Amino acid sequence: MTVAQQGPAPAQVPPDRPPHTGVSAYAWAMIVTVALAVVLGAALSRVTVDDVVYFPGPVYDTLGAIDDTTVVQMDEDLETYPTDGDLYFTTIRLAGGPGDDLNVWEWVRARLDPSTTIVPREEVYPEDVTPQQVREQNTSLMQHSQQDAAVVALRADGIAVPEKIMVAQVIQDAPADGVLEVDDQILTVEGDEMDDTETVRSRLQEVTPGETAEMTLVRDGKTITLDVPTTKDEESGRTIVGVYLAPDYDMPYDVTVSAGNVGGPSAGLMFALAIYDTITPGSLTGGLSFAGTGTISGNGTVGPIGGIAQKMWASDQAGATVFLAPADNCDEVVERTPDGLTVVPVSTFDEAKEYVEAVASAGADELSSLDLPTCQQVLAERSDGATTTG
Repeated sequence: MTVAQQGPAPAQVPPDRPPHTGVSAYAWAMIVTVALAVVLGAALSRVTVDDVVYFPGPVYDTLGAIDDTTVVQMDEDLETYPTDGDLYFTTIRLAGGPGDDLNVWEWVRARLDPSTTIVPREEVYPEDVTPQQVREQNTSLMQHSQQDAAVVALRADGIAVPEKIMVAQVIQDAPADGVLEVDDQILTVEGDEMDDTETVRSRLQEVTPGETAEMTLVRDGKTITLDVPTTKDEESGRTIVGVYLAPDYDMPYDVTVSAGNVGGPSAGLMFALAIYDTITPGSLTGGLSFAGTGTISGNGTVGPIGGIAQKMWASDQAGATVFLAPADNCDEVVERTPDGLTVVPVSTFDEAKEYVEAVASAGADELSSLDLPTCQQVLAERSDGATTTG
């Protein structure tokens, strides 16, 4: 007789234990943690910080092209010569400016990135400035930088560029307010003929603050002589009259610099070197890659810029042999120079040109044997000078 067999009886769930869900306690903890992190991240992304972050930006070869447009373009009447090598101008990207608030997450990421610099916003932008005003100012500064670069390069090649010294702005309630006017052309100060804006500033330092400075001007086509009051600038201690001066150049040739959407004045030095290289025989670079930064004035003075650390970092990544830095930025250079990058401080266009030519002549392999200046030397000399003058 066949007896049917039954399977084992199903397990019974104790009445005091909930049904098994398939998710362990650890998994539940992870789910809750991730959810809280998402909520916290969303919350922190809405919290802003009153800082500005400097990030490295792209580098562009002034001897090449940007967006298929040649950077340096010359008047057809001006003879040009083939070039090689690279003369990179460097850029930075700013986060936290007008219309671009910096949130906590971006701030934290920047703190962990060695290539960035974080500064208080008020050190970079005036209060209540708008994004449009920032763009307009950067565009204007770039245009002036390009023109000054062309003037410096042409003059370095022996081409005369006549210049008028113009009053661009009179500061309200300054000593010159009501005496000097916008578009006045300054001919002499205290009887001495003025060559450029810097000679005006230098001559004024020979005038005791509070006394008047005799100036001969051209106003509305007429030559006049005025006694212009002066005062002492409390920050610098210099003698000032309270105006902004600007050169008005009579350019003998058209020189155009196309820098894409890059604004600001800090590429002036590299533009000047590229223009000079283009209008003079031979290769200024010797086929090597140079990068640099610095404002340029019509008399060839190289001025300091912001974001030097980011520009050095970007130049190192681009493979530059030498980085030309404004001497006035040397304190930042010493603190943040990337390993392996040779940084040469410069104060004038002529110095920059001389050092580029020296490196090009020696070659990259002999770079260490060259007697090039360093920022450590610049800072040491300044320290000795301060000690000497007491």
